[in-house]
Amino acid sequence: MRNTIDIDLVERLRASGHRLTRERQLLLDILSESAHLDAEEIYRKAQKTLPQIGLATVYRTLNLLKELGVVRTIDLGENHSHFELCADEHVHFVCTVCGRVTDVPMPSALRSAARKRGFDVRRAKLEMFGVCDACAKAKRRPEAPKP
Repeated sequence: MRNTIDIDLVERLRASGHRLTRERQLLLDILSESAHLDAEEIYRKAQKTLPQIGLATVYRTLNLLKELGVVRTIDLGENHSHFELCADEHVHFVCTVCGRVTDVPMPSALRSAARKRGFDVRRAKLEMFGVCDACAKAKRRPEAPKP
């Protein structure tokens, strides 16, 4: 079941003169269920539903969706891009130990600071790297004595 955010993204695709193909819909569905996937992960998930889909089709579709502003790439400190829908403004907290990504709503203080300086924010991109609570706690646990 698609929500209104997904419908808005689909309308943006159609308004640009592009059809909503089965492959495009599948990739949108995958991204709406799981953010922060790289192209290979998206491809593997897509193959489960549409075994004949090719990796080149996935890349072409992701590039088109990015050009149309439906999808954006994010840098998670790896040597390749990850993708997510452009559904809302948020920042990413990325754990450098386990790789977990947490979405956090865009702080209103940033928008307020921009407005005070006469700057009209159209989109924002911010990734913060550190150690998540679970990894920090795991590091603090004393190691078990070796037999």
